[in-house]
Amino acid sequence: MQTVVELAERIRAADVVRTAAWPPPGFGQTPARHRRLADFGHLDLSLARIVEAHADAVAILAEAGRRPREGALYGVWASEGPRSRVDAHRQSDGRWRLAGVKQYCSGAPFVASALVTAHAEGAALLFEVDLAARGVRVERGNWASPAMADTATGPVAFEDVLVASERLVGGANWYLQRPGFWHGALGPAACWAGGAAFLVDAAARLNRADPHSRAQVGGLKAAAWGLAAALDQAGREIDDDPEDKSGGACARALMARHLIERLCTEVLDRFGRATGPQLLAFDEHVARQHMALTLYIRQCHAERDLETIATGCS
Repeated sequence: MQTVVELAERIRAADVVRTAAWPPPGFGQTPARHRRLADFGHLDLSLARIVEAHADAVAILAEAGRRPREGALYGVWASEGPRSRVDAHRQSDGRWRLAGVKQYCSGAPFVASALVTAHAEGAALLFEVDLAARGVRVERGNWASPAMADTATGPVAFEDVLVASERLVGGANWYLQRPGFWHGALGPAACWAGGAAFLVDAAARLNRADPHSRAQVGGLKAAAWGLAAALDQAGREIDDDPEDKSGGACARALMARHLIERLCTEVLDRFGRATGPQLLAFDEHVARQHMALTLYIRQCHAERDLETIATGCS
């Protein structure tokens, strides 16, 4: 399996900071943005996870009228939950003090800055944090799966980290309320689609001669077409309404993510039926991509998202 060190080398070779500097969603090139993220997923889902987070961070900063630090690789650490919360306290000198732990921090050994969500007086805030700052500590995680272990995803503690006032990105609740929040939600789904397309291509190359395997490959190719079509259509709709004046961004993002997750699940199922154990047992890259996709698509919130689609986003 690929190690953290090997992934770091791939990140450097891909020149992620430069490569991921394409226009944000809604600037007329969103289908192409989705395809580029899918291309990274096709290459390596772990690498795609790091690229997508950096590209999302750059887009978020652009939406706030800001530029990223020159040459810095970014992450977005926004998970929330009982064990994943950072609180922000304003100091008398105008700086903010961050305290708490964030879970699911992907790429902590690689990224130089992260956009971190925090809470203050009932409001959600977003801070741009230099990870070299005093008090930022990468904790030992308990990641048990070999899938995407090379992304070093785990908890990061913020122990009274002082952040300058100008590092507050947007205002109270801006991160969740901006139009780009839902536009950016298609980024991970584009990576999922790329990983699934890799498996489709691998099955087609194996070219087993029996008719049942060929039928499964036909189903895989149909799924790949559906994945690309969903991403392109969602991208066009984002470009047609970048400010979400219609109010449809949330439902569109959740529906597209649902469709892509379902098609990826179909690909995972059909892949084994088309190829048998051969590639999963003896091709390391195929096995790694298959495991990574199985885990990565669990970022989809499944029935919770379907309920939101049915009852309306609020």
